[in-house]
Parts: sequence; structure tokens; C-alpha cells
Amino acid sequence: MYLTLNLINKSFTNTKKETLKDISLTVEKGEFICIVGPSGCGKSTLLNLVAGLDKPTSGSITLDGAAVKGPGADRVVMFQEAALYPWLTVLENVMFGLEAAGHTKAKQKEIAEAYLKTVRLYHYKDYKIHEISGGMKQRAALARALALDSKLLLMDEPFSALDKQTIHILRAELESIWEKNRKTILYVTHSVEEAVYFADRVVVMAENPGRIKKIVPIPFQRPRDIEDPDFVTLRKEILSQVQLSAKQSAAEEFDKEEVF
Repeated sequence: MYLTLNLINKSFTNTKKETLKDISLTVEKGEFICIVGPSGCGKSTLLNLVAGLDKPTSGSITLDGAAVKGPGADRVVMFQEAALYPWLTVLENVMFGLEAAGHTKAKQKEIAEAYLKTVRLYHYKDYKIHEISGGMKQRAALARALALDSKLLLMDEPFSALDKQTIHILRAELESIWEKNRKTILYVTHSVEEAVYFADRVVVMAENPGRIKKIVPIPFQRPRDIEDPDFVTLRKEILSQVQLSAKQSAAEEFDKEEVF
């Protein structure tokens, strides 16, 4: 297996409550895995552990045979906010991480321009960040992430702050890019529709503590039509699982309050 999470548990020092419990997951090279679940189930925490930004309380994570002990160039994270440098141009932002990878200035520019063309931002390469829209900023962030050519791309709700029309455009672009390069992606989202649209498999998480409730293979051919009856049916089935977990968690919290 390309990425392996083995019995991951995570508790934070300021609380006795387990954030994640017994998380085990294997991901094949080139798979697009989406993670959904109610708020507070530890989706982003799990992504941070894989990124090496935090460490599990127990358990192990390996990528391509190597243990994940901290951040590394083999993993790139794309967050909800674009996290671009406002004093740099779009092109300079995409080039930013390439110098550390050992590329010459000319090679950095070549790679950055190629990926800006991929996300249809080449004609905006000399714009400052404040001069482009939110959707363009996320395209620039995606180009920067892809340019680093990591083994694993970790995406934490990258489109959730955008308007619906922009989201549909960026979904189609990301799908097209993934079809071409088959990058291994671990994608956290609150949108079940988005998960069914992208994923080879959807990991459904439950909370209190965060754990894997179900893994759902997505059988549909790409490109996927969100209005197709089969798509809608599966989306509703997964959504019901997420909502059930959220209701159970809320009921448990309510019961605890009643006891005291």
C-alpha cells in the first residue's frame, strides 16, 4: 500500500477526550480519497497527522514505505484559505517552493508557467495577489501545490469558501488535472456531493471520538454528473450516515449535560 495509517489515536494534552480513535486506512498510489463527517470528528486533525504537522498519540503512518515523522517535501497541503504571499506576483507564488527543491531560476519559471497554464491562470501570472479573485487565488494555490510534485497532495476543504459557480468550475478543473497526472490525493470536505464527485472511495467518519464509520467505493465513471439519479441516490445514502452520526453525537452530549 502507498499510504498506510495503522491504529492512529490522537488526544490533546489539554483534554482527556480522544479526538481520533483506532484510525486504520490504506490508500493505493494514484487514488483520490475523500473524507467526510460531522463537524468535530477530527477530519482536519487526521490530515494534519498525515502532513506531519502534528504527531499521533499512538499508531503509525507510512508513505511509500517511509515513516511519517514530521513535515516533508513528499507531502503538500492545500488549505481552505489560499495562503499566498500578497507581496509576490501569481508567478512568484507558484515558484516559491521550487528553489528549495534545487531547481534553477529558469527551471522554476518553466515549471510554474506550465502549471499556471494547467489551471488557466497563465495570463494573470504578473498580477499581484490582491488583484485576482478568490477563485483565481485557489487556482494559484493549486498550481503551487502541483508544481512541487509531491508524492501526496492533502487538501483541506480547498473550495468551501467560494461561491457555488466558482466551486463547480474548480471541481471540473481539479478532476481534469487529476485524470492527467493521477496524483494521490487525500481530500477533506464537508460536502458529500463533492466527495462523490471526486472520490474513488469516500471515508465516512463519526465523532466522539473521531473514527472511521464506513468506507464507500464510488462506482461511477468519470466525468460524473451530480444530477444523475444514481449519483443523487448514493449522495443521499452517504449524507444520511453523516447526519446520523451528528445526531447521535448531539444526543450523547445532551445526555451528559442532563446527568450533571
